[in-house]
Amino acid sequence: MEFSFLLFFGETIVYQRTAPGFRPAFTLIELLVVIAIIAILIGLLLPAVQKVREAAARSKCQNNVKQIVLALHNYDSTYGSFPYGGKSYQWCNSLAGGAGDSQVYNHNGLVLLLPYLEQSTLYQKFNLTQASAMTTNALASWNRNGTVVGNPGTNGNAAAASTEVSIFRCPSEMTPSIGRLVGGHYGPAPGFQGAATNYDFIASDTDFSVCNNWKTSPVKRMFGENSTTRGTDVKDGLSNTLALGETTMWHVNGAAFAWGYRTWVMTGVDPGTSDPGINLWHLPNVTPAWQNPPYIPVVGRIRTWWAAAGSMHTGGSLFGFGDGSVKFLRENTDATTLERLSSMDDGQVISSFD
Repeated sequence: MEFSFLLFFGETIVYQRTAPGFRPAFTLIELLVVIAIIAILIGLLLPAVQKVREAAARSKCQNNVKQIVLALHNYDSTYGSFPYGGKSYQWCNSLAGGAGDSQVYNHNGLVLLLPYLEQSTLYQKFNLTQASAMTTNALASWNRNGTVVGNPGTNGNAAAASTEVSIFRCPSEMTPSIGRLVGGHYGPAPGFQGAATNYDFIASDTDFSVCNNWKTSPVKRMFGENSTTRGTDVKDGLSNTLALGETTMWHVNGAAFAWGYRTWVMTGVDPGTSDPGINLWHLPNVTPAWQNPPYIPVVGRIRTWWAAAGSMHTGGSLFGFGDGSVKFLRENTDATTLERLSSMDDGQVISSFD
């Protein structure tokens, strides 16, 4: 190395000139220290980033629920009642507690909300005078009900039902939304597929409000098969009654939730639902899965025999009330509270449950 001396305004400056080919570099220890610091920073920042991302997803999900409930009210303003939860399911019959229908449509009430969710073009692709799906049925005792009106594969309904609609999907949901949504019994027939939804109407299966005797059920939910609820029918008050809840796209049995058609199942949280509660999961090693096996709460693995509500959000699920408000119900909310919130005219009003 060479050293040079310069006299600059009376001061001597010494500088070192590096020999050709020599480059200063980190030592191995310095490099390892830098890597360790970066790893620590990532470890500290990643949970914070994930928390911010989930907060944003939950906020978007909450807005989705809000917009769907507002669409319910716009529909009510136009037609004088809220849309049906579903219309004329194929499998419902007297054995299931309902009178059955001579004509089968398998419609989902979410389709009727499309014009109020900026989806008028998609709505016009549906032929509501014909069926949206046909179902399979592995149980001989559950005779299929009525005659399916038209063929969804040729009338355009099956194709329309396979269209993804972003407002029907929670950003936290990781499951692909397009698939053949079929379970062992009441799912759509082979060859049909649809886009799933993370949001569904609140109903109950034990009183068969989802099987064509919604009108005669002693305690009504806001929605059911062929339901015609008006705002004045909600005697407990719209602000005290659940209208819509989250659900995940995974399922054990029964039809997974599709926004474009329905084959029976709707979301339930009350003791009248086969497995009441929020965020419930059947143990996977139980066979058959639909014979009320034990369940454990696991976030994001929601699907009991029928229709427990749930979400990918930690600790609970978002619900839309009849008045348009959206609230987060925790998975440890007691059964009595859930039962009263899901009923619209039982006189048992729950005003505080946080």
